[in-house]
Amino acid sequence: MKRPNNSKSGFSLIDVIMGMSILAIAIIGIQVAQNNYMRMSSQVEANLRAISLGNSVMNLIRMHRFDENITAPWDSTLGTNAGETSAAYYDDIDDYDGTSWDFSGDGYAGYEVQTQVFCVNMASSWVNEVGGFTSFKRIIVSVNHAVLDDPVVFTSLMAGIEE
Repeated sequence: MKRPNNSKSGFSLIDVIMGMSILAIAIIGIQVAQNNYMRMSSQVEANLRAISLGNSVMNLIRMHRFDENITAPWDSTLGTNAGETSAAYYDDIDDYDGTSWDFSGDGYAGYEVQTQVFCVNMASSWVNEVGGFTSFKRIIVSVNHAVLDDPVVFTSLMAGIEE
C-alpha cells in the first residue's frame, strides 16, 4: 500500500524529549546503584580486614601464658610489670590491658585496635569486671575504621590452672 504524499515519517520533538527523559532516569538509577555498591563494597572490605586484624591480635595475646605466676596465687596487678616496656617484652595476657596498636605500616592504615584484659568471676558474670583476682580473665579486642558503622569486637575467656 502506498503512503499519501502529505504523511511524513520520523520522530516528533515530544518523542525525542520523552526518550531522552527515560534514558536520563535510567542512567541516574544506574549511578545510584553503582554508588551504593561501591560504598557497601568498601564497608565489606574494611570489615573483612578488621576481622583478619582482630583475629591476629587475639591469637597473639592468647599465645601467652595466663599470668606472671605459673600457678595460683596469681599476680595482684593487671598490666605490664617492671621491664615490660613494649609488646615485644610482654609475657602474659594481662600485659596487653589498655594496649593501643598501630598497624599502619603493615598495610592497615586507618585501623584502630584497642585491647582490654580484666578478671571476671564466673559465678556471677563473665562479662563484668570484678575487683579481686580470679582464675578467669576476659580479653577484648576492638578494631575500628572510619568506614565501619560499628567496631568489630572479639572476646575470649582464659582460665588459669589452679593446683
